[in-house]
Amino acid sequence: MMTKTKVLLIEDDWDIAQITLLALDLDSRIEARHVEEGDEALRQLKEGGWLPDLVVSDLMMPGLNGLQLLDILQREGLKRMPFVLMTAKVGLREEAAYRKRGADGVLTKPFDPLTLGGQLLSYLEPPRACA
Repeated sequence: MMTKTKVLLIEDDWDIAQITLLALDLDSRIEARHVEEGDEALRQLKEGGWLPDLVVSDLMMPGLNGLQLLDILQREGLKRMPFVLMTAKVGLREEAAYRKRGADGVLTKPFDPLTLGGQLLSYLEPPRACA
């Protein structure tokens, strides 16, 4: 039996969270869990019970936003997995700034539900050498 990739989704908008979870459920390689806020995600990551292989976090949330959570995880040595920010508002300049802050990727909303799982799993693949 193949081990599923654990994805932690941090999203405060219930509708977007449900659509994202349904999209991830389409990919049999993924097991996804959802929390509504950065503070709860931080608590769970510190407890270390169910450790995700990948974190997908909304950028704009009440409480800890996605960038603040990323900063804390890096500062406390808890960022052991790819961290992807999800946002509706992103240009090339913002995406470059988020990557400079430590994000492994930026996912633009709305996303294609049929390709979301594969898109996220690509962050776990070793980078291929350019020919």
